[in-house]
Amino acid sequence: MRAKKKRGERYSFRRAMGLATQPVRALYGVPALHVECGGALEIENCRGILQYDAQHLRLDMGGWTVTVEGDDLTVDNYQRATMTVRGRVFSIHFGTGGTA
Repeated sequence: MRAKKKRGERYSFRRAMGLATQPVRALYGVPALHVECGGALEIENCRGILQYDAQHLRLDMGGWTVTVEGDDLTVDNYQRATMTVRGRVFSIHFGTGGTA
């Protein structure tokens, strides 16, 4: 009698990376802040603008806030999922107080 070959489980990259149990959609919709050295910020999935003038921009990121301080801050693009801010940025502060 011939022994049956044990067949191993098929390799899955998604399972190895831990993505099999969580939908990839869970990665989308998370607030993100991208800083470019040229003075531009790209903000993704911002819930709203709390304060805005040429020196301050305070954003509700859901559960926490982001305050951008600088000179000549302008919101160039504010669409559903992405916001582009330009100007000379001096500091970025992270705090609590956004909507949960």
